[in-house]
Amino acid sequence: MALMRINNDPVMRMLMNNFRNQEQETERRCNWRPAANIAENDDAFQIELAVPGFSKADFRISIEKNILTISTELEKDNEKPEQHYRIREFSRADFCRAFSMPETVNQDGIKAGYKNGILTLTLPKKEEVKIRKQIQIA
Repeated sequence: MALMRINNDPVMRMLMNNFRNQEQETERRCNWRPAANIAENDDAFQIELAVPGFSKADFRISIEKNILTISTELEKDNEKPEQHYRIREFSRADFCRAFSMPETVNQDGIKAGYKNGILTLTLPKKEEVKIRKQIQIA
C-alpha cells in the first residue's frame, strides 16, 4: 500500500470546504423528506411526520384542491455568531410534503399536534362514510 502526501495548502482546503458546504446546503434544501406514517381507523386518518428539532411555529399546513401540504421555511439568522464550531453536524432543513386527501375527509375538522419531534395530523372522516357498528337485533 502506497502512502500519499496530503496537500495542506490553506487555499485548496478552503475551496474544497466551500464546495462541500454548498453541496450539502443544496442537498438539505432540495432532497430532505421527513419520514411519514399514515394510519386509518373507523373514524379518521392519521399522518405522522418525524421532524425533530422544529417548533410549532416553523410548520405551514395548508389545503388546496384536496392536497394537504406540510412545509417549513427556516430563517438563516438563527446562527450564533459568538460560537466557533470545529465540527457542526446539527442541521435543520426546509421541506415540503404533500398528500392527496380522499373525498371522505372532513377538512374542517383537521387537527395538528407536535410532540417529541413527531408532527401528528388527524383527518376525521365525514359522518356519512364512517363504518357503522353492527346493529343488535332486538
